[in-house]
Amino acid sequence: MAATFPYAVVVRLPFAAGASVPREDADWSDVRSAAAGDETAFEALVRRHERMLFNLAFRLLSDREDALEAVQEAFLRAYRALPRFRGEATFRTWITGIAINVCRSRLVGAEARQRRSTQSLVQRDPDRDEDVVLPLPDPAPDPETQARGSELRAALERALAALSSEHREILLLREMNGMEYEELAAALGCALGTVKSRIARARNALRRALEGVWP
Repeated sequence: MAATFPYAVVVRLPFAAGASVPREDADWSDVRSAAAGDETAFEALVRRHERMLFNLAFRLLSDREDALEAVQEAFLRAYRALPRFRGEATFRTWITGIAINVCRSRLVGAEARQRRSTQSLVQRDPDRDEDVVLPLPDPAPDPETQARGSELRAALERALAALSSEHREILLLREMNGMEYEELAAALGCALGTVKSRIARARNALRRALEGVWP
């Protein structure tokens, strides 16, 4: 079952005067309605993006409860900030940036660092109620292939865990969330050139970590 994020108190928020939400954004109508105080519209935004944000938060924080709390906090921050949302980026990009900042704050403490050092980067699939790692092509594997696949998945987990948080973060956003460079620049609050160079460095770091074990 997918996680849900209840809102005990709903404050009616006026839409910011002169706000310009991109009409090509699939969320445009719901964003405008939610900013005007429509609770149902904001719940639709939550349902549309909660799984993506949870998967990202879980991979960054390596803890299911931390990830759930981080996503809830991100949505609460977004709801309160809707009057200031000018629509320079899509809602998905905007909420992703908020979620990243929440996760970064949670990664600062010593306790969080200790948890990350003892837990693997495994994703919890709410639909199947089981832990899964990054998918690998494995149609009807024989025992030898299956064992090799397990070794590769374990190697990938170790390699991702060994990356800096900055490199792991941008790889998750680019390779797993499929965000374009422009979206990444908006979500991370940096220049397009910085995004491109950071992705290149992150890929090189991952490649080095996987030397000798990845086909």
